[in-house]
Amino acid sequence: MTNEQPPKGLVPARSLSGPERQENFELLWEAIDKTYADFELKGIDWPEVRRRYQAQLAQVETADAFYLLLFHMVNELKDTHSWLQNYSTPRPEHGPGLAADLFGGKPFVVTVEPDSQAAALGVKPGAEIIEIDGATVEESMARLRPDLPGRSSERAYQRDACHYLLAGEKGSAITVKLRGPDGQTNDALALRRDCGLSRPPARVCPIELTRQKFVHFGQHPSGMGYIWIESFNGRGEVADEFDRALQALRATPGLLLDIRDNTGGFGQPHIVGRLLPSTALTSISYCKNGPGHRDLQRREERLEPSGPWQYTGPVALLVNEVTGSAADLFACRLRSAGRVVTIGSTTHGNLSGVAAFAVLPCGLVARISNGYMCDAQDRPIEGRGNQPDVSISPTVTDLLNGKDPVLAKAVELLLAQTRQHATARVDVGR
Repeated sequence: MTNEQPPKGLVPARSLSGPERQENFELLWEAIDKTYADFELKGIDWPEVRRRYQAQLAQVETADAFYLLLFHMVNELKDTHSWLQNYSTPRPEHGPGLAADLFGGKPFVVTVEPDSQAAALGVKPGAEIIEIDGATVEESMARLRPDLPGRSSERAYQRDACHYLLAGEKGSAITVKLRGPDGQTNDALALRRDCGLSRPPARVCPIELTRQKFVHFGQHPSGMGYIWIESFNGRGEVADEFDRALQALRATPGLLLDIRDNTGGFGQPHIVGRLLPSTALTSISYCKNGPGHRDLQRREERLEPSGPWQYTGPVALLVNEVTGSAADLFACRLRSAGRVVTIGSTTHGNLSGVAAFAVLPCGLVARISNGYMCDAQDRPIEGRGNQPDVSISPTVTDLLNGKDPVLAKAVELLLAQTRQHATARVDVGR
C-alpha cells in the first residue's frame, strides 16, 4: 500500500494461472479490508462480499473475466473515489442520435441530432423515454449497473446510467417508446445506432460573462454578482481566477456562487477564506490509522479569512446532483461556516477522497479511499451529499425554454436578504 501515485504505464497481466488469480484476489480483498475507511459508515459486510466473490472466482477462466470480477467487487463499496485505476469495462460509444437526461427521476430526450433517423421520424426534445427494447427504464438502468463504475449515491449512478440508456454497438438496432409533452404515448420507434454518443446541451447562462479557464463571472441584471466555478481542476490557478472575479464584483450587494455540474478537482481553502469574516470550523475528517474497520483518526479543520479583504455580503450557493468531490467539500465548508444559503438539489455526495493505492503482483492498481469528510455537525457527506436549504430542480421544459428556476430563486433570496440588511442599517442609524 502507498499514499503516492504508483508508476504510470502499469498494464495488468494477460496470462494468469488459477493460483495467481487466487493470490491477487486475496491481496486486493485484504488491501481494501485494512485500508478502506467507510465500512461502518455504509454498513458493508466485507467478509460476506469475500465469500460471495470467492465462489464466483472458481468459475473464472480468463484474465478478462478475472478483472471484471475484481471490478465488480470494488463496486460493492459504492464509492466514487475507489476504483481500479488501470482497468475499466468497455463503454458503448454510439446511439440513435438522441441524448437523454433525468428530470424528477425520469429520463427525457433533450437533444435530437438533426441528421439522425430519429429526427426524420419526428422525435422532438422534451419527450419522456418510457421503454427501451421492451424493457422499462428501471430494468434498463439495472442492466447497465455491472458495466458502470460504482457511485457514492444512487442519484449519481442514475444520472450516469441515463447517459448510456440508448447506447450500444455501432449500427445495432434499438426500439424506443416515448411519451410526448402532450401525454400521448406512441408506438415504439425502431432506430439504428448510427451516431456518436450524444450529450445533453450545456445550460444557458443568461448573464454576460467574463470567461476564464475555470472561473467565469459577471453581474446579474438584479445587481447581484455572479461567479460560476466550472471546475476545481487546478490549484493556484482556480484561486487566482476567483480573486480576479471577486475583485471585479466587490461592490455588489450579494453574490451568486454557482458550482452546479462541477465534478471537483482540488480543495480550495483560499476561496472559502475570501468569504469568511472570522475563523470557522468548516469540516471534520476521519482517516484510517490502523487495520481495523473502526480504526479512524478524527481531525477538525478550521479555516481562516484569506486574501487582502473578505466579501461580507450575502452569498447564495447553487448546487445540483453532479456537484461532487472537491465541489462537495467546498459546499460542506461554506455551509458549515454558516456563510451561504444553498439552493438546488442534493449534491453527488462523494467525499471520501483521501487516497491509498494497492499495486497487485499482476500489475493491477486499485485506488482505495482511506478517509471521509463530515460537516461541522459531524454529518458525513459521503453517500448523503450536501442537502440544500432550498430544494428546487429545473424541469425538462425549463431546460428547453432556457429558464433557470434555481438561479431565479437564488436571486429572489438574495434580494430579500439585502433588503433586510438595508433596513437593519437604517434602524441602527436612527
